[in-house]
Amino acid sequence: MNRPASRGGAPSRFVRGRGRGGGGYRPYFYFRRNGRVIPAGGNRQPGPEAAGPGADAAEARPPPARGWNRPASKRGRDTNLDCSFLRPENYAAPEDGLLVQSIAVDNPKACPGWRLYFLRDTYTADSDLAKRITAVEAHYQRNPQKYDFVRIREQGFFKLPALGIVHDEQLKQVWPQLTEDLREHPLRTMSTLAVAMHTVVLNHSLDTNETLATRLESTLEQYVPPPTRIRKIYVRPEDFTPVELTTGISHDRVDTLFSVRGIVSSVGEPTYSIAWQSFRCSRCQAEQAMRQRGTFQPRPYLCKQAQCVAKDNFVPLRSSPYTRIAAKQIVRLEESSLSLITDHDSILPGEMDVELRHDLVDCVHVGQEIVVNGVLKLRDLGKDVATGSGTSNEMKAYLKAASIQDAHRKLREFSERDLEAIAMINAEPNSFKLLVQSLAPEVHGHELPKAACLLSLLGGGDGGVNVLLVGDPGIGKSKILQSCAQSTERGSHVSGKRGARSAQRLGPTFAGRNKRVLQAGALMTASSRGHCILDDVDKLASKQAVLLQCMQSGEINMPLPGAFSTFLAQPSIIASANPQRGQYDEGRYLLQNIHIVPSLLKEFHLVYVLLDKPSAERDISLTAHVRALHAGAKKRAQIAARYAIKPKTSHSMCEGTFYEARADEDNSETDSIMEQDYDLDKRLELLGEDAELDLLPPILIKKFLAYARQHVNPLLSDAASRAIERFFMELRGGGVRAGAQEAEQSQIGSG
Repeated sequence: MNRPASRGGAPSRFVRGRGRGGGGYRPYFYFRRNGRVIPAGGNRQPGPEAAGPGADAAEARPPPARGWNRPASKRGRDTNLDCSFLRPENYAAPEDGLLVQSIAVDNPKACPGWRLYFLRDTYTADSDLAKRITAVEAHYQRNPQKYDFVRIREQGFFKLPALGIVHDEQLKQVWPQLTEDLREHPLRTMSTLAVAMHTVVLNHSLDTNETLATRLESTLEQYVPPPTRIRKIYVRPEDFTPVELTTGISHDRVDTLFSVRGIVSSVGEPTYSIAWQSFRCSRCQAEQAMRQRGTFQPRPYLCKQAQCVAKDNFVPLRSSPYTRIAAKQIVRLEESSLSLITDHDSILPGEMDVELRHDLVDCVHVGQEIVVNGVLKLRDLGKDVATGSGTSNEMKAYLKAASIQDAHRKLREFSERDLEAIAMINAEPNSFKLLVQSLAPEVHGHELPKAACLLSLLGGGDGGVNVLLVGDPGIGKSKILQSCAQSTERGSHVSGKRGARSAQRLGPTFAGRNKRVLQAGALMTASSRGHCILDDVDKLASKQAVLLQCMQSGEINMPLPGAFSTFLAQPSIIASANPQRGQYDEGRYLLQNIHIVPSLLKEFHLVYVLLDKPSAERDISLTAHVRALHAGAKKRAQIAARYAIKPKTSHSMCEGTFYEARADEDNSETDSIMEQDYDLDKRLELLGEDAELDLLPPILIKKFLAYARQHVNPLLSDAASRAIERFFMELRGGGVRAGAQEAEQSQIGSG
């Protein structure tokens, strides 16, 4: 529409410039309808056709557009907008021009729920899409033991494992590229799979209702509700794509199916809004649905039927399946992968936002490890922070979740190269010594504390081992903890050097602008067979009560306004502490040297005191170790080809121990197991003949430990169990006798 010729006569609906009373920006020419501001096209000039056949082309060329209609507006409008009501059936806002705003419910008989899944397409009986839908329906009907149609109707979704549908030979003949289509075009493929299930569930419910109708009827005493229409059914595909890293996301992966594994680090508040509203024409009884956006709820102004001329009196239908309430929730996923080594001091682990909708809302909790399959999308980060105006070109990837699996039910996958390296490590004559020396190789000596940390990394869960390292500053405790944080399969790292800020990261907290985002702390992130690495735990005085509760009961309590919540947290703790006076005083007790409450110290199974004693032999060995590291003699490389796969005849820590214990038990039950030679520190010590020992990189240690935790389940023999029991009883008896002697001496001294 062009500007009216004159402003006299009847009042025009066009308004020029800003509206009366000022306010926000208005297009140069616009008109209002139902509270909307609609641009009218501006002051366009007639084209060459209107100028006449003899007019010059240069004279007929319109001047450059200005204002609202300029090619690149600062307000983000990159297209010239014409008047709306003459072109589309319903007005579409500029930012929603590519979306369908209203649909007519005209489902074909072959697909009763067609318009729930395909808003624009028209159903054609002989098309490839119709043949695929029929083939998928036949697959569902051939496998009633895999798909519970009654439960699918009640829940509104169903899980679709890849093994159940990919190997169907009859379906392959009609749809051979099912897996490729699901990966490259996930939305359309999932709609095809869902509309087929909708038809099968509808036919099954009709057969069931016909059977029940003959038996159940409404009476004065009992009311039997009539059968309702089936709502939209969502498909949840599983195991169609391998788990990938977020670092491998590229532009060609947008709008494709993507799978990522991680730990839920934060959960947002669910939001609910009406997405579609269905209306019925009071004249022809035709049904149509309109998309609802924002606070303004549009209503139909014209019936979708061509023969009907109704323009008002449309009745809203609340019970219609086309009236849908959209539930939405945003969670943040912290990536967990065996191929990633994270330096927690300088680099944060990879994170990705995941959008949950419909039945997936509130299906995860903080600290849970999950595998998310969804469609990869991009969103604009908003205005440029540096300039404060315009829109930034930075885009952030997020995932629209299609299915969520618990990671505990999905095993880790190892490549052939990983399995070969693991077999080479296991074929080493002293593999345990190799692993201990590869853990924090910068720290010379202290093999026994490093062995304890390695055994704690091999364990986890309910039977986890808590280790505490106490010693002088600069002895290498932080290096050992950093190496443990890099080698653990699932863990978190908190340093007490940052004071109160680190203490807040220990337990769950609320964050965000309105404090509506629940963040998982380090204890919950490392829960369930994970490890929480705490550096300088003595400086976390404000959170030692939370740590004590977690180690004692495996739970964390969090008071809320008017409520009280409890979170499960069962991590294994590997911590370090520094002496209060800067250097460990051997003349004082352990509790007098460190700032830790006695009840918390009792929860640690292994406590090691690392002292920096002056020793000429140790200093010479340390100097040679540092020179060898910088010279490259002890490089962090993979195991060389000389480690052939052969039967293991090792001199590791376990060889001969329980056989000797069994022989001692047979010979004499009174021999003390403490008198035997169990000098593990000397067995793990790096000797001169181990100069050519190729140390393992952290990523290989991480994969070896993950493989051992997943596939190895050791069992103790009866002789080994009795030997451990004897050892524990002797330790306990020695402690009781030592305490009695000390009490007796104190009484004599006081007397």
